[in-house]
Amino acid sequence: MARALVFQQLFEPESSTYTYLLADPATHEAVLIDPVAETVERDLKLAAELGLTLRYVIDTHVHADHVSAAGEIRRRTGARTGVSEHARVDCADLGLSDGQTLAFGAHTLTCIATPGHTDSCMSFLVGDRVFTGDALMIRGTGRTDFQQGSPDRLYDSITRKLFALPDDTLVYPAHDYRGLTSTSIGVEKRLNPRVGGGRTREQFREIMAGLKLADPKKIAVALPANLSCGGRAQTPVLTPHVIQDVPEVGIEDLKDRLTDVLLVDVRTPAEYNDVLGHLPGTLLKTLGPELDAFLDAASRVQEIVFVCRSGGRSREATRRALAQGFRAPRNLAGGMIAWNEARLPIVRDDPPL
Repeated sequence: MARALVFQQLFEPESSTYTYLLADPATHEAVLIDPVAETVERDLKLAAELGLTLRYVIDTHVHADHVSAAGEIRRRTGARTGVSEHARVDCADLGLSDGQTLAFGAHTLTCIATPGHTDSCMSFLVGDRVFTGDALMIRGTGRTDFQQGSPDRLYDSITRKLFALPDDTLVYPAHDYRGLTSTSIGVEKRLNPRVGGGRTREQFREIMAGLKLADPKKIAVALPANLSCGGRAQTPVLTPHVIQDVPEVGIEDLKDRLTDVLLVDVRTPAEYNDVLGHLPGTLLKTLGPELDAFLDAASRVQEIVFVCRSGGRSREATRRALAQGFRAPRNLAGGMIAWNEARLPIVRDDPPL
């Protein structure tokens, strides 16, 4: 029997991009595929409404037609980002390789290298669904005339890898421009006008050479942004002072940078909304097993500031993050007491994130 899977197909109309949210209904661990910068709030709101914890945010390739939201969602959730190892994106947490697997709950996502549209294209197989990016599309394929594209490589990726999947495998591409939402391997084998119906490599080359497509209108913005995780290159924005081997920042350092780092409050749920309140946009991960589980799954690249009442527990959280290889953890010196004494903005009565 197939395992239950939370599945949401979401659409961004300007670039006609599909974003996919997948989750295990028992553990609530989730994967987000191909998020778009313009729809970050929608995607995070949906994940919160469904009670999901984003574990991975992954792109099928370095997109040229929209800016990825991977870096921004990582900043706000601590999820790990991933893209093909061939993309040469240093800010991603994971350089994905052919055959690599990512687990979320009882489910497994298998990476299938499908180059040809670009040299970094990946498809992702989860159960009887395959997410094909811009490789195989509904009655079409990705273009092959830029970003190290190759009609020969794309032909092999589709006919030797994707068409080797069972015919009833459902295909979900990164785009569709005609209102279609999915197809299947069997249908595309028969009906795809570029690569189906037994078309030869030579026929495919001729078809692709004759397309004469204009460049994507956002290519000048999207490509450089996506090579830095959607414009969120992980160069730390805070300069900490190292106190007894623990990097610390003060409230003056942090007050204008709240939206540039991941804020993690390590107090208890009762303290989170007490008289001291909490910082806007903070994740609550209480020091102990809850924080340890968060650190096990979180991005090691993301700059994180840990917060507590006075700075003691957050100092311990910073030590734990350093021990696990996090690149830029910081302790907020003085904690919420110092923040309140400076009369800086706080939030109360928010449900913990």
